[in-house]
Amino acid sequence: MKTKLSTLILLLSCVVPLFSQLSGIVTDINNNAIEFANVALYELPDSTEVKYGAVTDSAGFYRFSEAIPVGNYQLRVSFLGFRTAVAFVWLNEQNKNEKYNFTLQPDETVLNELMVEGRRPAMKVEAGKFTYHIPTLLKDKPVTNAYDALKEIPGVMEQNEQITLLGTSGMTILLNGQKTSMTYTQLMTLLRSIPSSMIEDVEIMYSAPPQYNIRGAAINVVLKQQGGEDKPSIWQGEITSEYRLRTHASGIGSASMVYQGKSTMVDALYSYGNYKTFNAEELKAEHVLNGIIYNIQQHSEGINKYQSHNVRMALQQTFNNKDKANISYTGMFDETASTRTASTDISGSITDTKTGTSGPSSMHNIKADYSAHFGLNLGADYTLYDDGSDYFLENALQTSSAQAEKLSYQSKQEVRRMVFYTNQSHSLKNNWSVNYGFNYSGVDTKNRSDVIKDGSEFEDATFNTQQQERIWSFFGGFSKSFSEKLSIQASLAAEYYHATETSGNAKNMLWDDVAWFPTLNASYNASPDHIFQLAVSSDKTYPSYWSLNPNVYYFSSYGVTYGNPRLRPMRNYSMGLTYIYKQKYVIRPYVNYIPDYFVQLPYQSREKLQQEFMEQNYTFRQNIGLLGVVPFKIGDRISSRLVANVMYWHEKDDEFFDISFDRKTVMGIFQMNHDITLSVKPDLKMNVSGYVTTPTGIQGIYDLGASGDLSSGITWTFDKQRARIILKADDIFNTRTPIASVDYKGQKSSLNAFRDTRTISVSFVYRFGGYKDIRRKEVDTSRFGTK
Repeated sequence: MKTKLSTLILLLSCVVPLFSQLSGIVTDINNNAIEFANVALYELPDSTEVKYGAVTDSAGFYRFSEAIPVGNYQLRVSFLGFRTAVAFVWLNEQNKNEKYNFTLQPDETVLNELMVEGRRPAMKVEAGKFTYHIPTLLKDKPVTNAYDALKEIPGVMEQNEQITLLGTSGMTILLNGQKTSMTYTQLMTLLRSIPSSMIEDVEIMYSAPPQYNIRGAAINVVLKQQGGEDKPSIWQGEITSEYRLRTHASGIGSASMVYQGKSTMVDALYSYGNYKTFNAEELKAEHVLNGIIYNIQQHSEGINKYQSHNVRMALQQTFNNKDKANISYTGMFDETASTRTASTDISGSITDTKTGTSGPSSMHNIKADYSAHFGLNLGADYTLYDDGSDYFLENALQTSSAQAEKLSYQSKQEVRRMVFYTNQSHSLKNNWSVNYGFNYSGVDTKNRSDVIKDGSEFEDATFNTQQQERIWSFFGGFSKSFSEKLSIQASLAAEYYHATETSGNAKNMLWDDVAWFPTLNASYNASPDHIFQLAVSSDKTYPSYWSLNPNVYYFSSYGVTYGNPRLRPMRNYSMGLTYIYKQKYVIRPYVNYIPDYFVQLPYQSREKLQQEFMEQNYTFRQNIGLLGVVPFKIGDRISSRLVANVMYWHEKDDEFFDISFDRKTVMGIFQMNHDITLSVKPDLKMNVSGYVTTPTGIQGIYDLGASGDLSSGITWTFDKQRARIILKADDIFNTRTPIASVDYKGQKSSLNAFRDTRTISVSFVYRFGGYKDIRRKEVDTSRFGTK
């Protein structure tokens, strides 16, 4: 009986084939991963027909998805610009999980430009968004961090030290598809601390789907991810240091470390910045009061000091069923101090002013997110923000022995915010899918300002308020692919927003309303050379919590800022049609309409000699524009890009103090970028970029002069591409800030502000380990702060 059983097993082993798994990693001679390399397996003796195939990922990892029968094979790895590597493989029942790693040698006969063009495209269009592959886009550019990487995206530029997306009236920056809970300044500080090597893609969405828990335009920074059952557990780190010289010197340093296991990813980030900047203003004005014209000249200047500590820690766990759980902590700890002097001449009477501000702020954020394999995403976010500020002002008349006027402020804000969200998507038959979700935000703020004027309480500027805000948002939508060429995504969201403010025993309603927000994305790919995308979006922006308080803030003997408890949220309705020719050239006509737009504007009082600044709602702002992107090459060493944005601008306010305005203009913004290869050995690259705006801009009653920027940088890469030294010169002519003037219905002034933006910097970047990055999640505190 035993003999028969042994015979049967032997026969079955001959009939039923045994199988093996094949995987490995492909790198170049510098140990850099090669993405999109072709891996082909041929069954010998026939070496002409590919039996199995695979492609390497961003880590250079490949794996054949099929189980390979035992036998004799030839394994070939090829990629444009490298010599094909070959290995002979014998698979038997003893080697069930074989790993073959390859190091590809460069093919000197292939031109450099072909090697670059053979890699992943820098831009592609899919699912209502434009995706830019950052490793390709930033190749050889003098860029060290995520903030500077964003400025390399066509149509994204820095204006007035803020990132803007041309053709939109505002946008949200996401990190791995998650909305932040930080102030704009804090978010920008964090982006400057994230190494550019951690970024995989940047997605531009002119109409973000509601499952992102935002509305309107968005820029999504997607950090690199790696992990998998067959991938090795690895560590990677990067250290960056930068010396920055403006009028004064500043220093920045950061260190990051990431562990990526088969199912667990952990990352940590710390950055420190010590900044010192100088700024100055020249104000000239003619102020009419009681029929008398007062000529005013004011010179002011000051020094701002700022220290920032940023800490990020995050954990991601992937389960066997492909569910993912994330938890992260963000801590930001800042300390600011500034001193300022001003000399104000009002028709021969000169007042000297001294001011100073100091105080810390801190933010703690904990965020948890869970994504299920069946389309469910839910999460919670808690933020505690605390900001304190001490401020003093002293006004002294030069020709008087009278005691100087003195004001001292002690201001404090505490914000506690809790956010819950849940989204569900379902894939249906015939390429239909539906999604729906809910978002809740509850905020409690305490705002306090104690002001002493000449030794006594100054009641006009003293307040102690508490604000409660509750926002419920529901959405539903669908997407449908009608063919490989046509797809549509649409949704409708309803938002109920309710906010109150309590001061003493009085409780006031700030707002209590419902708003509806439609979105639409339609993509039509007529051919690879002709791509169209229609985007319709709507959004709402809330004022900062501090702006809604009755604060009175004097900053000179002539200037004062007022809060406005009557501020309303502004809404934004946008539509744009993007046409992409040959996946390079872009034309985008668009229109934005913003009722209740708010911004801070000046007004020369009819009752006293002071210029008042207050945020107020317009009747509307509207702009209609045309955006164009044209890339081109100059020889073999220069790659360039021209971006042009021309728009018709219309602003109207029927209730601006005692004067109304209805103003229109046409303005243009033009960008140019050049990437230049100076040398291959040593590896030296240069970038020259800049922009200019026409002197026809407006903002309310302001007329804005021309502005521009010219910047350049040189990058030296060495030590097998692990180290870089970058020398940069930003805003070489210090022309980013335009002159702002007013000459409208008796209001007349001109402000020439010097902002310390001309910068020379030297950066050193060193990478160690062998990974490609993880996802990080953020926070929205855009409405926090007393400063």
